[in-house]
Amino acid sequence: MRHARTIAMATTLLADGRAEDVADMVEPLLEPVSAPAARTGQILLRGLMARIEVLRRDRPERAFELLPVVAEGSGLCTCVRAEVALWRGWARVRHATTLDETTRGLRQLNDAQDLYRSIHDPVGRTWALLGRARAYAALTEYGLMRRILDEAESLADRLQDTQARRWLHDLRVEALRAAGLFDRAEEHLTALRSIAAEWGVLRVQGRAAAHAALLRLEQEVSPAAVLDEADTALSCFRRLSTVPPRPFLWAVQARVGALCRQDETADALTLLDDAQATLPDTSPVESALQMLRTRVALRRGNAEHARSLLDAVFDRTSPSLPDLSRSEPALLYGRTLVQQDLHDEAQAWLRTARRTAHESGHLRHQERAQQELQALGDHSDASSPAVSSPPTDPTAAVDGFVTESRAMQSVADTIRQIRPSHSPVLVTGESGAGKRLVAQAVHGTSARAQGPLERVSCSPTQPEEPLRDQLFGASRADGSRDSGAVQAAQGGTLVLEDIDALPQSLQSSLLHLLNTGSAPTPGENSTEPVDVRIIATTTADLDARVAEDRFLSALRDRLRVITLHVPPLRERRADIPLLARHFLDRLRPDDSALVSITQPAMEALLRYNWPGNVRQLHNEIERALVHVQSEPAPTITLDMLLDTIVDTARQRSTAHSPREAPDAILEPDQTLSDVLSRTEKSVIERVLRACDGQVTASADVLGLSRQGLYKKMKRLDIDASAFQPASEPTPTS
Repeated sequence: MRHARTIAMATTLLADGRAEDVADMVEPLLEPVSAPAARTGQILLRGLMARIEVLRRDRPERAFELLPVVAEGSGLCTCVRAEVALWRGWARVRHATTLDETTRGLRQLNDAQDLYRSIHDPVGRTWALLGRARAYAALTEYGLMRRILDEAESLADRLQDTQARRWLHDLRVEALRAAGLFDRAEEHLTALRSIAAEWGVLRVQGRAAAHAALLRLEQEVSPAAVLDEADTALSCFRRLSTVPPRPFLWAVQARVGALCRQDETADALTLLDDAQATLPDTSPVESALQMLRTRVALRRGNAEHARSLLDAVFDRTSPSLPDLSRSEPALLYGRTLVQQDLHDEAQAWLRTARRTAHESGHLRHQERAQQELQALGDHSDASSPAVSSPPTDPTAAVDGFVTESRAMQSVADTIRQIRPSHSPVLVTGESGAGKRLVAQAVHGTSARAQGPLERVSCSPTQPEEPLRDQLFGASRADGSRDSGAVQAAQGGTLVLEDIDALPQSLQSSLLHLLNTGSAPTPGENSTEPVDVRIIATTTADLDARVAEDRFLSALRDRLRVITLHVPPLRERRADIPLLARHFLDRLRPDDSALVSITQPAMEALLRYNWPGNVRQLHNEIERALVHVQSEPAPTITLDMLLDTIVDTARQRSTAHSPREAPDAILEPDQTLSDVLSRTEKSVIERVLRACDGQVTASADVLGLSRQGLYKKMKRLDIDASAFQPASEPTPTS
């Protein structure tokens, strides 16, 4: 590879923070490229320059000029594709002025992380994780942000990369401040300031001062200390050729807060006017400044003006605006209504703020909303299970959620990890695999668990107009309105099944809902605010649907901020015994005797591939129950199962090696003890293999207790881990 030595040296220099030295080294070597014919070395050089432009010079748009479109590099090696996805993803997140851009960048960073994982590159994975954390900050997903940073820090601790540490500290301060963990935030701020001083870079020094100003404001130290830090930050930023909007707004927010505490509201408004003239004219900047003006109006006791400012922000339809489910605008509406003596409405908004702050991981907003509710006489405890502590275990939240197999345990782990989240969730998987159950578990473990759960099928058999009415409601001839599922799910979750079949006109309406938090008003040319979380399910490949112009790319990216894949039943055979027992218990008539299943019948169920997945297993158990005789004991035997299931079991049995000969299988009406002296070890090993090494499921098949099976395995020198499949990576979020 050409330039290999230069690339290695430049990478080392970048890790030490010597970005401009690397730029001087690399820029003369850049040549025109045309993917996929471009040479690996040339694209990697461009990746180094993109990293400098995005992270050091704050010119993310240059990365798009330097690097080929990801799709154009599909024929290149994995390391190059990962580098392109990484820095285009970082650039998109840092350049984003809309939610669409942010979610597209997040998807590219997820792809980069998967590619780096496949080639065991911890440096690339670290940068992909840091980029994802930056995206989650933009999406106000502070809980997910903290989780991602924990993972990034465990990798960064092993790397000698000061630039990565600089971004880790920077992002940590923001995430910990939102959690109210001020002491830990101070530690990372100190480390960030040390790096800024060593590098002598104004941009980093300004960011550190802006962080410090907001941190001092949150800690409610003297306004003078806040103003000191904010002025330092603003001075640094104004000396740059391009003012960075986000940290500049942090400094402005801190200064406005300090001035309001000193009742210098006129100076605060002057500062906001100056900021508006300094910053780019974008919707995110405008909405942020409007909310700061709302705070000044509230400080002045002008609730009517504050209300008009908030309403003006949310009357706009730009997808860059935060929707009304976010905690900050909900808090502002609550405070405004308190000043207007509309206490019932204020309590409703403050409860929304408390819950949405909890689900987004902004614990400071949650604490404030709780304090303001108590001041209004609402003494419900935000930490009580009824308010904010739903089950953390999907198996406790949803009856029938089985996690014995590693594949489903991975899904359950991801559901636990995304509990502090308000973003949409996309659930993928084959028909009948259990997507509806997983969607229910996401709702049942979230902060919205006490709210409604509504479902709408977007099946292609549904005509467009009735589906629109079902979703968004309809107006009657007499002028009255029927609510739709969106309104019915207020404060809760709406599950949209078979989202790939949603008509394109409704796709636009759904995207608008996701981006602005408002839904079409039936019979009127207007929208109304709604507080709904969307979970979408699909069996289709949405990328293919986008390529066919049948699905909006922006909606696809918005939906899959968090993705859960439900594996087919054939990939989680260890769940079959537990699912069968669950269905047997649920389907039997009330007060009837328990129904058992013979070991040969269970082994046949384990060997079958279940093209219809869990739904087919349920139907087969239900069908077999019809043939069960009550005497001498209700039991499902091998001859009660469908011939295709039994035949498949026999075919797979004869395909085994001599060591697993058919005479080792439990025959009808035999128990384990009947063949123990001859086949005990062989049988146990075969069942462990069929159950992916899961001891509980294997014990169930063998009719043993878990402890009893462990004793036999120890005596027979059987290691369950030898039968477990290689660990799969946790589904990305």
